[in-house]
Amino acid sequence: MCAILDNNVRDEVFGENQSEAGKYFFDWLSSGNGKLVVGGALLCELGGYRRFAQWLQQAVNSGIAIYIDDSDVNAETERLMTQVDCRSDDEHVLGLAIVSGARLLFTNDRALQDDFRDRQIIPGIRGRVYTTIEYRDVRSSHRNLLRRNDLCNI
Repeated sequence: MCAILDNNVRDEVFGENQSEAGKYFFDWLSSGNGKLVVGGALLCELGGYRRFAQWLQQAVNSGIAIYIDDSDVNAETERLMTQVDCRSDDEHVLGLAIVSGARLLFTNDRALQDDFRDRQIIPGIRGRVYTTIEYRDVRSSHRNLLRRNDLCNI
């Protein structure tokens, strides 16, 4: 299964002081059970962080991260910005989800969560959100999301 990581939780997964749920997400990726989808402006945001950039290089080579062509993501992002009324200012994340087929998102941005779950914005399988807004420890909801295998079309 694959997932998207929003920049606002990057440090929880790749920082020195990971949250328990962030470490669980990182371990899920590192084990090869999950794949991180990257591309477009989100890749630029995340790639500015040295620890993530180092991890990404190895992850792409080992198949743990999937790179989605920037031009495809950017075109979808532009379409969303001009044609869709989003609650968040994260059309680049939504564009990546639409192009990639990833329907699992780790974010603590409530407006983005609403947009990601909205089938008017992202058609098909309803998006699911892995979040640490309320609980930074690992909950059964976190475990259950990472056990699913139906949230990715790649």
